[in-house]
Amino acid sequence: MIVKGFPVDSKIMYVANVFKFKHLKTWNLELCVRSDRQKQVLYTRLSNLPALAKRRVINPPDGQSRKGGYSFFLSNISTANWQVGIDSEGGGNTFIFDYIRADDSTVTVHIPQIEFARVLFFHNAYLARNCIDHGLLSREFWIKDMQDDSVLVNVLPISSLPLKIFDHEGQRRLLAWILIDENARSSYESIAKNFIEEVQETEDKKTWRFKFSPPRLDNISLETRGRLDKDTGNYYIHEILGISNISSSLPKKVPFYSEKFKAGTRSGGTSNVAKPNGTVSSDTIDDQQEADIDSKPKTIEVPTTSFSFATPIETRKVVKKRVPGAQGAETEDYEELVELDLGADEATIDGTACQADFTGLDDDSDVLELYMQRFEAFKLLIKLLSERPKTDCTEKLHFLPAVGRSRLHRTMDGNRRSLLEVRVKTDTSHFVILEIDTTDNSKPISTLIIKTNDLDYWNDHMDEFLSLVVKRSLRWPKASYLKKFDDVHTLNHPKGMLELTESSDDFIRWQKRLDKFLGLAE
Repeated sequence: MIVKGFPVDSKIMYVANVFKFKHLKTWNLELCVRSDRQKQVLYTRLSNLPALAKRRVINPPDGQSRKGGYSFFLSNISTANWQVGIDSEGGGNTFIFDYIRADDSTVTVHIPQIEFARVLFFHNAYLARNCIDHGLLSREFWIKDMQDDSVLVNVLPISSLPLKIFDHEGQRRLLAWILIDENARSSYESIAKNFIEEVQETEDKKTWRFKFSPPRLDNISLETRGRLDKDTGNYYIHEILGISNISSSLPKKVPFYSEKFKAGTRSGGTSNVAKPNGTVSSDTIDDQQEADIDSKPKTIEVPTTSFSFATPIETRKVVKKRVPGAQGAETEDYEELVELDLGADEATIDGTACQADFTGLDDDSDVLELYMQRFEAFKLLIKLLSERPKTDCTEKLHFLPAVGRSRLHRTMDGNRRSLLEVRVKTDTSHFVILEIDTTDNSKPISTLIIKTNDLDYWNDHMDEFLSLVVKRSLRWPKASYLKKFDDVHTLNHPKGMLELTESSDDFIRWQKRLDKFLGLAE
């Protein structure tokens, strides 16, 4: 990460107090950094917290992020018995607990509270910047229980959360957890409560030592780096690289609505907005500039942090539509949505920097089942095929890659667009059957069937094939390209595919056409 005003190769020794100069509005973080063997305390904005952890390096000379320290994986731990301590390096609040290793030895683990909060909550600048704002979530979001047992999140017009955040599946899932899960919400809001109770004031500034109440989490695992003191049996965590098996009390589906979402439109494309004079295109964070509210948001790549739920949920962007009601009345329903220096703080009208956020969240939740639901009719077809004698079927789900400026690798609700590959082995031949998720498209692409005698050759070209699908706007590659894979056929979908049942005439005809292509017709 590049930050103006910091020396080259500044290693973060510890993250210290949160503070604000009284004549300014921006809250900051004190950082003790070491460069050229000298330590000094500098500061950066609180909104940059997603990118900050002990022993990370600011302004690395080679431009590469580095993670140092002893690697330690902690499994099946619970926050229920954690105690509060003090960081011996920086004086910040820590969590302390005993961990029993595989050899039955005990290690006392010390986690900086601000680091544990970072891995739980601070995966975008908005959640970091506003963590000390009491009542923020209630002011900017409205939660509504729906008749289908889902919970709708209304993003209110006053919300300062950038709309680009809602294009990221992991960010939506994180936000749903914080907003709806009482355990998580109480923990996040405890940050502001502790701030109000403990903030200290002097003549020229306000200062606070970060403190919060962790959510009750059981059987979680932490991938960490830190310092192990073998003589005393203490392990001091510098950075949490990943947290997994997070339990939650969320519904299976959480749609997000904002009146700023537009049906049938996608983000991206070119912009005709002129850049302010005297600015430079870079990924440099400049804490001396305000983010320009009229600029297109940009992301800053930082070391990723893995975050996964025990039971993932499906989230989508929705827009309102009016549908006819009883006796001609109208009712509301919801439908799915069909370069400057970077400032990560809240945008202002007279800002001179591009709005920026961080790309450090890697949602590792096991979402395979959620994506498989989008192929229900096709999977029923394959299920019946696999029940035939001497016919073996194996399934593999792929996600379409990002290609250039195209947004077609994501569905219009912001989720990753998937392709289901089914490999079929009959008595005499091998086939690859491909189906693309086009549940957000009124004109679904036909199923592609490839008869091949060389699966290794197919495997070697799979990545190239997926990229071509995106380049061709969700169409199969041209016939001249497909010739290299032996015999190729397309299988058209029946009408009303989402409403098909196994006994319907359209489904039976669909099944017979597939059997014909596979040489299984009776």
